[in-house]
Amino acid sequence: MSKSRSLIGNLFLLVVVLTATLFTAEIVWKIAVASGDIGRQFDEKLRFVNPPNTEWTIKQKEYETHIRTNSLGFRGPEMPPVPKSDDELRVLFLGDSFVVAKQVEEEERFVEKTEVALAEALDRPVVTRGLGIGGANPALHLLYYREIGKDFDPDVVVQVLFPENDLMPLEGPYSFREDGDALVVENVWVEPQPACNWKCGLLKKSSILRLTYQALRGKNDDASASELLGDYYWYTTEGQMALATQKRWQVLSALVTQLHDEVVWDGGTFIVMLMPSALEMQKTWQEEYLSNDQPYLWDFWQIDQLLSRAKYVLEEEGMIVLDLRTAFAEAVTDEEPLYYKTDPHLSVRGHDVVVEALSGTVEDLL
Repeated sequence: MSKSRSLIGNLFLLVVVLTATLFTAEIVWKIAVASGDIGRQFDEKLRFVNPPNTEWTIKQKEYETHIRTNSLGFRGPEMPPVPKSDDELRVLFLGDSFVVAKQVEEEERFVEKTEVALAEALDRPVVTRGLGIGGANPALHLLYYREIGKDFDPDVVVQVLFPENDLMPLEGPYSFREDGDALVVENVWVEPQPACNWKCGLLKKSSILRLTYQALRGKNDDASASELLGDYYWYTTEGQMALATQKRWQVLSALVTQLHDEVVWDGGTFIVMLMPSALEMQKTWQEEYLSNDQPYLWDFWQIDQLLSRAKYVLEEEGMIVLDLRTAFAEAVTDEEPLYYKTDPHLSVRGHDVVVEALSGTVEDLL
């Protein structure tokens, strides 16, 4: 009996010590290692948003930024009241993490800088707002416009597409009808909040447990190219064949066309802005990746074809498409990259190049 009690006592003490150690390690991790970013929260109309009316600081090796959200959970100031003044120009951005741009300060984003550039060029009041959430996709862009953007009464709507992760499967939180070879959107909705069991709950609360779990799982030696490469798979010949077979181009076309039609119906001008990846634009980084960090030969890749195909598909539907690659190619250098290397989103200089290209396009359209 005494041995049994001793064993239970030792096990209890072990659990207490492990819990205290993990708790202490989490605190040290958050202070010394973690970036300081905070998670999104579920929204019944928009799926996920940032915590509303919140401020926090992100610290990474290449940057430190202050983030604030408005009452809707999007980065930046509140949406302005309507109606707007007669001479006021309003520009709305829809997109994902490239619109949120947590890697730069708010006033350094192309959202805010476009406002300044257009106001100076047009000599009239300009108001810009960004509805972007990390991980958003063209179906969510449509919901953002319907739920919030339309009430902003924008004169120009810029949908920022990043084809690397915006090419969605045929099955999703949307439905289509067929019109010849094309798809037409019938409905778009918000998926229910994903269930989270006890293991999920632990991994969400503890960064150390999550990293340990991922390390223990390791890599699957039998994994396919799509599993090994993730979103980079779409830059390969095999991946681009899969895009066509899976009708992902038709899905993109249908969702963007629906958004375009609703914006035009409401009296706005619609622009699709194609965002290139660091893998394509930073050639030295590309060479490093293809030479060292992946198992496939160079002829397995067709990196420049992904955006080219996206531009072709959307222009075939009559869209105004701004392919940023031309502007980026003229500006990019190894000494002044347009992206951060450890977090391949736009640097401050990258945002400046976007502003110059976009403001010129908007001026030409007005």
